[in-house]
Amino acid sequence: MGEAHWFYRDEAEWIEIARKLKLTPCPHCKVVVNLIRHGALQGFDECRRIVLRAHRVFCSHRNRRPGCGRTISVWLADNIRRLKVTTRRLWNFLQKAVAGTMEAAIRALHSRLSDRTWQRIWARFNAAQSHVRTALANRYPLPVPPVKPSRRPAALVLAHLLAAFPKADCPIAAFQFTIQIFFL
Repeated sequence: MGEAHWFYRDEAEWIEIARKLKLTPCPHCKVVVNLIRHGALQGFDECRRIVLRAHRVFCSHRNRRPGCGRTISVWLADNIRRLKVTTRRLWNFLQKAVAGTMEAAIRALHSRLSDRTWQRIWARFNAAQSHVRTALANRYPLPVPPVKPSRRPAALVLAHLLAAFPKADCPIAAFQFTIQIFFL
């Protein structure tokens, strides 16, 4: 039986996932053999270009098949649901915001997005910190705390990400691909 992967890094991995769809159980109804390709999920990036964000998979219930009729998205690990920002851009922002102030981080990005958008992203990150740390702690040991610990919990989340994925170009994308859940 195929192992369910709902994130992929490149087109070759998507082709491998698509090849094993008939052996993968539906995450909703757990029935095997009914998953079929169902198109692409496109969206806008930060520069207002249309980009591929995910591929859609359908659990077929047509012609008396036992499927549930629901769709699943298999996401590129570089994308985050409901955000135009890539994981790499988010990682840069979070590092700058933790090291200094949020206003300085927003100015340093030279982004087309408004300040308010970045503030909402920061609030979303603050709300997700406990889920991220719990998911990381289940697989990777907590990093050794620094001599002078930070007063900001966000710094601990970023340190844990770096400790868990030291060789990754973008620890957020590595988190999504490895743990198979969204970062935010």
